[in-house]
Amino acid sequence: MANGTPWHRRPTFLGLIKLLGFRGVMRKENLHDAQPRLADDPPPPPEGSGGTNVRTASGAYNDLNIPAMGSAGTRFGRNVPLEHGHADDATMLDPNPREVSRRLMTRQQFQPATILNLLAAAWIQFQVHDWFSHGTNDPNDPFDIPLEPDDPWPQEHRPMLVRRTRADTTRTPEEAHLPPTFTNSETHWWDGSQIYGSSVALQKELRSGQDGKLEIEDDGFLPLDDSGVDKTGVNGNWWIGLTLFHTLFTKEHNAICDRLRDENPSWTDEELFDRARLINAALMAKIHTVEWTPAILPHPTATAGVKGNWYGLFGEGKPRKFPGLFPLNDTFTGIPGSPTDHHAAPYSLTEEFVAVYRMHPLIPDQIEFRALTGGATQTLSIEEVAGAEARNVFASVSVADAFYSFGISHPGIVTQRQDVARPESVEEGLREPEV
Repeated sequence: MANGTPWHRRPTFLGLIKLLGFRGVMRKENLHDAQPRLADDPPPPPEGSGGTNVRTASGAYNDLNIPAMGSAGTRFGRNVPLEHGHADDATMLDPNPREVSRRLMTRQQFQPATILNLLAAAWIQFQVHDWFSHGTNDPNDPFDIPLEPDDPWPQEHRPMLVRRTRADTTRTPEEAHLPPTFTNSETHWWDGSQIYGSSVALQKELRSGQDGKLEIEDDGFLPLDDSGVDKTGVNGNWWIGLTLFHTLFTKEHNAICDRLRDENPSWTDEELFDRARLINAALMAKIHTVEWTPAILPHPTATAGVKGNWYGLFGEGKPRKFPGLFPLNDTFTGIPGSPTDHHAAPYSLTEEFVAVYRMHPLIPDQIEFRALTGGATQTLSIEEVAGAEARNVFASVSVADAFYSFGISHPGIVTQRQDVARPESVEEGLREPEV
């Protein structure tokens, strides 16, 4: 077989060898630290918090050698060396990003992704809120995006002003010659911070203070904040899909606390909370790795690869350790439980990862809510289930019916403009389409 055959056209085993090679190269050459020095070490975990055996609110102390690594407020890394990341301000708006958006991303007609249900669309936003956020954008000196006369952008919101990403306040004068860097307002870790928050202050607001549990109202929903949106670790860009998952995994946390308390009646509120968070976060990571990712990338080699990341080369249910037979590394054992290795740079999520992990086309224009017992309940536009409107839906739709409706509905296809062929390049995509 020719060496140039791409991995996805090879038999599964040979494709996996190719992917393992890619992974090795990327770990060695495509992880770059954008933060030459981490901020002063954060304060040690408070007494009684479980010390270094638990998740801290800020994400600090996951690695005792670099306590601040991956914590909230630290920089995003890069997949290319930072010095090569200078922006070309002169061509930032050429071609006009609004024109690119209209030509390539306009949805003329909803096309369902029939290999997925709508839970998959809600799930990825639920996970992304755990991983990264640039924080509130800077209201000063926004980009002024030119609009064509026929642009449907609402008149009351013209001109189109796009706020810039907030500046990195941790930069030093010695870094002035380097391209811009940016910080993550959430923890970089896969630690459930979308539920638990990324600060001690917020975490205290979300906890009940009893039996390690999080606050839940008598009606089974999360408390609401002053804007009418569910009060949780991260509640930006809210819609009913997030209500479902935040409520579900808050209840899962509390159920884990009940089980732990039954088996460990002497444990304190703090001990129950800390251990339940570890279990809940691991559960979410496993669901994403072995269920969500194979569902959205249903290629046999890709599926074998991501499941191998979790279970190891020999698969689910096989021994994870073979003393003296194989080296103890994630290829054979899976990443969970393997030796810690940050590879080429201290751990962080990267700007490139943040830029490409965008799946807005998954969101449908409307959702048809159906009852478990059969028949349509109602059809609502996405605007009618977003923000504070999300909770109003449950006045007429039960949680069970909402989950069922998401389970039998499809998200949209993640692609460019859906009424024309995929362009080979941006330049081709900007040509007037023949419809």
